[in-house]
Amino acid sequence: MWMKPSRPFVGAMTALAILLVTACGGGTTPPMAPTPPPPPEITTANAYILPGAVNLGATAFGDEPVVIHKGERMRWRNADTVEHDVVTDSVALPEFMTTGLLAPGGERSFIMSTTGTTRIHCTIHPQMVGTLVVQP
Repeated sequence: MWMKPSRPFVGAMTALAILLVTACGGGTTPPMAPTPPPPPEITTANAYILPGAVNLGATAFGDEPVVIHKGERMRWRNADTVEHDVVTDSVALPEFMTTGLLAPGGERSFIMSTTGTTRIHCTIHPQMVGTLVVQP
């Protein structure tokens, strides 16, 4: 024999159904956050220690002055056959103070985020001098 459920039973079942639907998300999926765009490409400005740099003096680093723009990656490359370094004469450009020793073919990069001008030189070959300018 079938009996009609009591009112408290129906209320409890309704509350349970609401709880289950809420706990399961109600069958809807929240929208996904959009994928952020990729970071912008960083332009690389190459600066060279030229072949035969020891005998080139003020042109050992190529164009005088070496000019790059703020936000660029400055990559120093040693195109000579002997070891060199490039050191700043001031703290005007704190992102770049020295390349450290660069073997022939070696390179070192810096992202320049400060504008300014400084004299540069090779500590191994002090006659190798130049100027580095970072423009806005």
